[in-house]
Amino acid sequence: MRIHHYIYTVLLLLLASCSHIDEADRLIYVAPADVNRAVLIEDFTGQRCVNCPAATVEIEKLQEQYGRENVIAVGIHSGPFGHRTTMSSPRMPLTTETGDAYYRHWGVESQPGTMVNRTGDIIYDPSQYAAAVHAALQKPTPLTLHISTVTTADGQLTVTVEALSAEALSGKLQVWLTEDNITGTQYMPDGSSNAAYVHQHVFRTSLTADLLGDTFTVSATEPATATYSTTLDDTWKTADLNIVAFVYNDTDGVVQATTRAVQTTE
Repeated sequence: MRIHHYIYTVLLLLLASCSHIDEADRLIYVAPADVNRAVLIEDFTGQRCVNCPAATVEIEKLQEQYGRENVIAVGIHSGPFGHRTTMSSPRMPLTTETGDAYYRHWGVESQPGTMVNRTGDIIYDPSQYAAAVHAALQKPTPLTLHISTVTTADGQLTVTVEALSAEALSGKLQVWLTEDNITGTQYMPDGSSNAAYVHQHVFRTSLTADLLGDTFTVSATEPATATYSTTLDDTWKTADLNIVAFVYNDTDGVVQATTRAVQTTE
């Protein structure tokens, strides 16, 4: 989507007599409309967390309501309730060192603990997710993000993120890899262990080297781009992998986010 655009409208006046319209009068500037915003939900979860499945249900309801491209969820397995063993599954563990680092950095006190667009306090009550997401969706944003290149060859993934903005802004860019459809044990609210539980949008790795993202600046006149590469783990299923990219700063939280599936071609 282009943020800055001019619509040149030729006004043809059909009058009884011929009238001349100066060329300058035919150019009408139309200010850019508000960009559709996506909301990022960072869900600090764990396979041994009996209350986490209820949080997942609430997140999935919001994704059904607003669309998965508008409500982007990332399940960050971490903290004291995260499993750290293979559990006889090649796609395990779901907990990562990076996820644990995020857990500590944001000061998560219990699970599930959820951040919505990195604004406000961490939410520990899933019944509050809907109000937070609705409020975040109402906030205008000048920024559009597009993951323009995703290629995989010999286990190599290359991602290019393009940003367009209606105004100059700066912050941090983070690019993450998530995986869907991972069947593995999850402790349930009744205390049972469900070995057939299907985990979605599981955080796998960050493509940005810095834990909190790379410095990223976008002007009001030129697009900004950033390209990252990584080697995919052999245990990850390419068909279930997604890229999540977002820009945030300390003032506004997450300014914009986007996601797309990893594919072999554009």
